[in-house]
Amino acid sequence: MKIAKLMLSACIAALALVSCNKEEGISVKGEYKSLNIEIANLFMTKAQGDMIPDGTTVTLNEFRIFLFAVDQLKNTATQADGSAAAYTFTSATNEIQYHFVDPSVNKVVAIANLDLTADQWAAIDTYSEVQALKLQIAAQQNPDALALYAESGLVQDQNAAQHDPDNHQNLITNVFKATINFVPRVSRFELDGFAIGFNAENPLYNRITIHQVALNNYYPVTVLYNGVEEGALAGCDPANATAAIAYLQNNDRASWSFDKESISFDRPAASAEAVSYVTKNLAKPIYYHIFSSTTAPQLMLHVETTGVDGAVSSTYIYTKNFNGPQGAITEFQEGKIYRMNFQGTAGSGDGDIPINEEDIDQLGKCLDITVTVDDWNVILVTPEF
Repeated sequence: MKIAKLMLSACIAALALVSCNKEEGISVKGEYKSLNIEIANLFMTKAQGDMIPDGTTVTLNEFRIFLFAVDQLKNTATQADGSAAAYTFTSATNEIQYHFVDPSVNKVVAIANLDLTADQWAAIDTYSEVQALKLQIAAQQNPDALALYAESGLVQDQNAAQHDPDNHQNLITNVFKATINFVPRVSRFELDGFAIGFNAENPLYNRITIHQVALNNYYPVTVLYNGVEEGALAGCDPANATAAIAYLQNNDRASWSFDKESISFDRPAASAEAVSYVTKNLAKPIYYHIFSSTTAPQLMLHVETTGVDGAVSSTYIYTKNFNGPQGAITEFQEGKIYRMNFQGTAGSGDGDIPINEEDIDQLGKCLDITVTVDDWNVILVTPEF
């Protein structure tokens, strides 16, 4: 799958039917709560973007908010005029306010970009039904439609007391707040090129061609609310050459899980360097979304080599480890971007995978890959005319 520049378009701007503006001075009487919900990681920016880094934003489209009580049943909030509040937002600010919230409500759940029908949404009446929602990794490869989840408890807001509209001498103090952080349930593997090292002494190949990049060892299903994976890992045993080659040749695999390329690297002219690196960037970076897990996914490369004797052969290599600043990465966290990175002077920088020709000398050779880790951001885009 090829990456496009991502610009988070969470067009959320007008909650006329679902919220009350603080400036309206509407307050809550009796046991009912007034509830302010803040989306903490929703950043305001203009339509053209204020230097949002390419590839580090995620789109927030339609999202829904549920209020659950201690009995885990869904509750409704009410606007100041007594009308029932809707729960679907296609436009809003990053702060939402409800009045006349049932005093038993103690949890806020927000779900974005989940492709359910109106009937399926309406059928969610309990928190346990939220917990039963699942995600398929095949449906989480579009960066503009990643499912997002957030939940929060309620905390009394001591600084948000409001005047009783019937008696301005009285203060209403049962104002509560909840802060939610939208998180995608995936992490992203991203690479933008390769750096191939050719040895000055004992050369092996005159040309190395990469024909395919494939994802291996990943979970196909996860639970939306907690991100816990389910089912067996998809892929093959890369240490089994027969199984690995069959896997790479299987065109019935999920189409998002592999990319066919034809990138050739030729041995450079004689150099004083012990190893001379040839670097090539992809026309568009490749990325794969995976559900976060403690089992390391793998990248497999189908490689064709032309030896110094002219002999042409086909083989594959796969990743052994992914290394970060603190050593080997054993758990891939949701909401993180893992960019392949070459440490050293060779290569173009941020996303190149370094391969020495000796790595290809043995069938199924393992690679140690160094990565840099970035956070995804959720960005609110406000149109400017």
